[in-house]
Parts: sequence; structure tokens; C-alpha cells
Amino acid sequence: MPGLHRRNLCKFGAAVLASPPLLASFPATAQEAPIARPPAGALRGAAQGRVLAFKGIPYAAPPVGPLRYRSPQGLSPWTGERDATRAGAASIQTIPPWATWLYDKPASMGEDCLTLNIWTPALEGRRPVMVWIHGGAWRTGEGVAAGNDGTALARLGDVVVVTVNYRLGALGFLAHPTLKDPVTGAAANWGVQDQVAALRWVRANIEAFGGDPDNVTLFGQSAGGTSVANIAPNPANHGLVHKMIIQSGAFLGPPDLPDLAGAAAYAEALAAKLETTVPGLRGVPAERLHTTELALAREWGARNGGRVPVLPIADGVVIPAAPRGAGLPAMPLLIGTTRDEAAFWYDLLDPDGRRIPGLPSPTDEASLLRMAGALKDGSRPRSTASPEAVVDAYRRAAARRGEPTELNALWMAIYTDLRFRLDALEAARRHAASGQPAFLYEFAHPLAGKARGVPHCAEVPFVFGTHTDPYFAAKSGTGPAEAALARAMMQGWSSFARAGVPSSEEGGAWQPVSSSGEGVNLLGGEGGPRRIERVVRAEELEVWGS
Repeated sequence: MPGLHRRNLCKFGAAVLASPPLLASFPATAQEAPIARPPAGALRGAAQGRVLAFKGIPYAAPPVGPLRYRSPQGLSPWTGERDATRAGAASIQTIPPWATWLYDKPASMGEDCLTLNIWTPALEGRRPVMVWIHGGAWRTGEGVAAGNDGTALARLGDVVVVTVNYRLGALGFLAHPTLKDPVTGAAANWGVQDQVAALRWVRANIEAFGGDPDNVTLFGQSAGGTSVANIAPNPANHGLVHKMIIQSGAFLGPPDLPDLAGAAAYAEALAAKLETTVPGLRGVPAERLHTTELALAREWGARNGGRVPVLPIADGVVIPAAPRGAGLPAMPLLIGTTRDEAAFWYDLLDPDGRRIPGLPSPTDEASLLRMAGALKDGSRPRSTASPEAVVDAYRRAAARRGEPTELNALWMAIYTDLRFRLDALEAARRHAASGQPAFLYEFAHPLAGKARGVPHCAEVPFVFGTHTDPYFAAKSGTGPAEAALARAMMQGWSSFARAGVPSSEEGGAWQPVSSSGEGVNLLGGEGGPRRIERVVRAEELEVWGS
């Protein structure tokens, strides 16, 4: 939990699901060091067991100086062998208390952060490629965080795993017309452009790592899942992505997704605080820019219901349409949520039962109605249900199931549905109705120790088989049930990447969702690694007309 630093102390054992250490902790000898020779230039990685790792690979020019707030620029191939045994710097960030559940403080941070990392079973062959976009509200995270180390997934799934660092916060998502790139015409979404540049690098270079550039699955969680929904539909990105996995992605729409005008006002306010013009922000020291923007975000959010326009926007160039209004492209889709997403922000406990500081919860019935009404109007404006009807429906449904009905429990259930579950359900059934393969899941495995619920981010260590890493062991659990769940999920994710259908040894192929939204694959919890439920939370969904 907070204060626990990543040590990577696990020994690489015989068990398939044992979480291996970061490869940089156990440097290979010169004789063992694998050499990959992609068109970008030769790379010297590290070998560990049956997996080869290449880290800190630059995929675009450093976005510094005049290249700040510019579309990512290409790199010329390097000469000689480049050391790829150490991770690159993460984008500059400040991690809020709740985000420490998933992210330790990066070992290094800086504006020169456009690197990626690759784990592969071998340099020969043509394996499915899985490109991970980390979450963190477009403000935190990195490609070598303990939770998304790709070693176990690459080994068990026989896939090539790629993780990406991209520009975050004020450096990655400030937008203004005067920042318009003279070549691409983009004036926003610098971090999303970085993600696309990484995909283009993968397309051009991944064969040298044993990967198939014609079988790339883009997957991500939270902001990373939303990034998948932002990138895949853009015709300009055709051929870069062949399958999509969206984990707890919010399909943002107005007013949560700002337009360029709203984002521009924020950029102007930041420039005024720093006593410069918006173009002049390119010359402000990166750390000062970061800390000043965080202070402005607190002020701006207090005046605007928490909404701060430092996130992707539908600019018509990088993101042609908001995810909520855009159909996903014709390719297989795996999408889902955790059972109690909102607990991550409103009721997160460490394994000893201590509360981690979070966002303010409702204090009385009036504040619950007010918060539910504001969330309803921002998240699903087509709903005609009144806040009173919504709260009453959730209270009655919880009482019938014997679940808590106190204010915070009701608020978290409403938040989970409006921000995550309903968007995943709607996207899945709309995709199925279009005739495309679509699979819907709900991660239902509770946290270990005295923590409670199944919050946002809880599935990530199981997708990557990192649940036994010292950073997660006490939070995620390390028993036989957790081992079986991690194995089933890694098999499910990698088989989906291979052939478009998730499958595992226990239970076989997953059930696809129907065009009416029926068929949810429940993962973990009392029923074992996987089971099917027709509809989750059917009573509550009725109030939304779902």
C-alpha cells in the first residue's frame, strides 16, 4: 500500500503463474544477452527464463523544447547496439493516494518519456502482439509498473507484450488553437498521438521480436481502455489494431469530454498563472509547468464540478468523435468492468483495513440526490429518470439482495453503473448487434486481507499474472484460487489476441454477449475462475431503460 516500494524479490520458480522479478534486477551476461535487429536499430535486451525483455526503446523524438505540444516526431535509425535492459523515464506525474494501489512512484520521471517495452518468448516466429496502454486518468502510470510487467503474460500466452509510456497531464493533454501542429493540424491530444506513434513503431518493427504486425491487440485499463476506444475507430489508424480489449474504460461524452474551446480557456488560465502566453508554455520548465497546473486543476475543479479539461478531447483530427457517440470498428471486442469500480475512489482500504484517502462521499440524502442528479446528467443525458427514482430503485434492489443501503453504498453503486458498467454493456451489445464478435466480462474477485469489494484496477495484476509481486501480494491474494484465476485470465486474454475468442483450460471458450446484452462472463469470486450470468444488476438497469 502507500509507502510500500516495489522490490521485485520473487524468485523465478517453476510454477507457471509465479510472478517473476523485473528483468533489470537480474542482468544477463554478455553471452546470454539477446540482440534484436529491427529497422529502428539493433537492441541488446535481457534474458530471463523463457522470456526476453527489451526496455526503454524510443519510438519518437524526445518531446522537449520546441517539440513540446507538437505531434510526435520520427527518429532516425541508430547505429550500433543500443542498450535496452533498463526502462525509460515515466512522464512527469504526481500520484494521488488511491492510485498508489496500482502505481508505485516511478524510478525516474522526465519530459523525455516516449519509450516502450517489449517482452517476447523468442525473436523468431510470428506471435500475436498485445500493446498495453496504461491507465491513470491521463495523469499517472508507466509501462514498467509492477502490475503490468509483461513477463508472465508473454510466457504463458506465447504472445509478444508491449507497454507504452506517453505524455501525461499538462504535458500530454493541454489543448489550444495556437498550439496547432503545422504538419498534422492537431492542437490537442498529444498523449493520444504518442500512443498512435507507438503503434506505428510496432507495425514497422515488431517482426524482429517474434511478433506478427498483422495481429495486434490494443488493450488498456481505465484511461487506457478509453484510449483504445479513442484510437481504434479513427480511419487514419486503420491497420494498426486488429482486436480491442477495453478494461474499465469510460466512454466519455459531453460535458465530461471538453471541446477545444473549453480546453483552450483552461490553457489560457494556466498561461496567465505562469505569466506567459499559451505558446510561451513551451519554454516553462517542465516541473514548474506540472506543479502549477496541478494547483490550477484543484481550483478549476472546485468551480466546475470536478471537471478539468486535461484529458482527450474530440478534436476532429486525432479523435474524430467522442467515444460514446462513435461506433467501434469491425474487429473482435473484449470489454468489461470490476464489480465495485467506485470503491477505488470512495471506499478503498489497505489489507490491514486502513482507509486510503479518497473523494468526498454524500453526507445526507439531499447530497446523495444532488450528486446522483449531476452524475446522471453528465453521464447519460438521454435518461429521463429523476434522481429520486434512481436512488429509490438502487435502495430497493440492494435491500432485496441483502446488501448495504447506506448513503455511500448507494452512491458507489450508482457511480459504478453510470461511469463504467452501462457503457461497457452498451458498447458490447451494440458491437454484437453489428455482427462483430463481442465478449463482456465482470471481474468479481474481492480484495484480500481486511480490504473489501472489487474496486477499479483490481483485475490488472491477474491479467498480467503479477498478483504475487510484493507490491500486490497482500492486496490481491496469493492462494490457489488467485493462481487459478490469474492463469484463466492470462489464457483468456492471450487466446483472444490469437484468434478473437477468449478461452481457457477450465471452461473452454467464453460465451459471447448477445445483441440484447445478455451473457456476462463473471471472473473470480465464489464461483471460481469463470462462470456465466445472464444479466448483472438487472433491477438497477431497469431504471436506466437498459
